[in-house]
Formats: sequence, structure tokens, C-alpha cells
Amino acid sequence: MTETQTTGPFAAEQWPDPLCQYADADGTPVVESVNDAFEHTFGPVSAGEPVRALFETGDVSIVQGQADPGAIGRTDDRLVVETETQPSTSGTPSRDRFLLRVVTAEADGGVLLFTPLPTAAQEAGEIGLDHVASAISHDLRNPLDVAKARLHAARETGETEHFEHVATAHERMERIVEDVLTLARGTAVVQPDDRVELAAAANAAWETVETDDATVVLDRSLPTIVADADRLRRLFENLFRNSVEHGGTDVTVTVGPLADAAGFYVTDDGRGIPPERRQRVFDPGFSTDDHGTGLGLSIVSRIVDLHGWSIAVTDAATGGARFEIAGLERP
Repeated sequence: MTETQTTGPFAAEQWPDPLCQYADADGTPVVESVNDAFEHTFGPVSAGEPVRALFETGDVSIVQGQADPGAIGRTDDRLVVETETQPSTSGTPSRDRFLLRVVTAEADGGVLLFTPLPTAAQEAGEIGLDHVASAISHDLRNPLDVAKARLHAARETGETEHFEHVATAHERMERIVEDVLTLARGTAVVQPDDRVELAAAANAAWETVETDDATVVLDRSLPTIVADADRLRRLFENLFRNSVEHGGTDVTVTVGPLADAAGFYVTDDGRGIPPERRQRVFDPGFSTDDHGTGLGLSIVSRIVDLHGWSIAVTDAATGGARFEIAGLERP
């Protein structure tokens, strides 16, 4: 297949990553067209070939998510697929992973988008440029919005107190840039040797997140732990932002100690996370928000891993989401 009919926002000539447009043929998703990046990555395909056949050749496999190739094109769930590339000369084959998103264009078809994920080496510390750029844009969005709003208020009211908030937002943006660039340079970026009061860290993080009418409740018995203070605050910021974005602008967020382990929990009274999605919320790129980057909880998971902690997600007693971080060290 050398020509594609893909049009609209996913026009092949404008899309650098592998793309496959499919159509419905009597209830079976079939390939309609692909772009050059798809054929370069996965090899040639023929129009009319069932979509499931792309994942039954042995060269492409589903490694995370729905394992039934026949379900692709029938659901909007995101998958992680892996392809094995044979070297042109003798050597070890390389394995590349892609986030597969199913975008339904119409009732009778849609588009499969394959976004490259970091390789094993990158996950070990050498984060790719695209991944870093996405993380920066994700974390900078909130303080940038705060700065814009405060500047607008200063112009409208003439009150100089708004400039203090602008300066604070700018300082936060600078810390985020430095933090993400540090993460991109390797794994030895966490310095877990600070004495950190969990309640103080959570409160400081809450002040830097645009929370609208949301409320935070901090348990007074939260302990002091040994951690990297800057990374811990980023962990709280991303968990709080996740609660506000998915639980509603008037959500109540609670932070407290775990009863049977050295750790803490962050819960909200929002919609919660369905059980079938809980193992995937930490995957880079996974998001249930059309405007989300899917990196917030991935960054949380990375910070947890680099501290040697563990994280789990479950139901809160209030019906929302509950994140439990365990394995913390007391000073």
C-alpha cells in the first residue's frame, strides 16, 4: 500500500507517527489506508485486511491492555503494543513500544494512532526529548495559567498584590524546568535525605495547584519522613491536580497516614477510577481526559519508584479514588 486516503485532523502527510485508518466491513474492522510511517515501522499491509491481522503475525504484539486483537477498533481503550525490528546486519533485534489510541472518526470506521513510548534505556533514565517536552508542557500549564490570570487582574484593578502571585508562579515554573531536565539526565536524581513533614509538603503543594472550589483535609497525625522534598511536593501536586481535573472543581481531597504500613494516602470524593483502568493509570500517555497528556500520574509513579516506595490505587470510602504510597522511611 503506497497511498493513503486519510484526511482531516489525522491527515497522513501531517502525522509523523504510524497511523492506520480503518473501516467497518459487516462488523469487522478492516484496514482502509496507512501512512508511510506505519509501513516503515510495521511493514506493508493491504487494504481490506482485517485490523486484527496486524497483531497476529508475531512481529507486533499487545503487551498492555486488551489482549484480544479482534477487539481493536471496537473500543476506545488505549493499548501498549510492541514490535520487533530485525537489524540489517548481525545483532540483537530491537523492540519498540507504542501507545495505541483508537480514535473513532465515524460510526463506520476510525483511526489507529501509534505514539512511540520511551525505550527500556530511556525508562531507566535517558528520557526521550519528546517525553521531556510533553512533561514540561504538562507541569507548566498550571502556574502559567495562574500568572496569566493574575496579570489580567492587575491590569483590571491596578492592585499590585497580584504581582506577588505572578512572581511565585514564575519561580514555580523555573523549578519545574530544572526538575524535569534533571529527570532527563539520569536516574540518580532523587536525593532522599531531607526530613520532610508530610502535612507541610502537602499544604505547600496545594497552594501551587489551581484548585477552584476544591478543599483539602490534612490529617494531623501525618508523620515526618525521609524523602526528597522537591520531588515529594511534585508528587502531591500531580495527585491533587488529578483529583481536581477528574473529580470536579468542588472535590474534597484528604491526605492521611496508612493504618497498617509506613506510608500515606491521598483520596477524593470524585468519580473514582474503574477497576479495569487502575493498572493503566500510571502508563505514560494514558488519560481519560481528551485534553490531558497522560503524564501526571506517570511522573508520580516514577518519583515513587526512585524513592524505593510503592504505590497502589483503589476505591476511597467516599466513592472516589484512593492512592496509597507505602514503604516510607522515618527519620
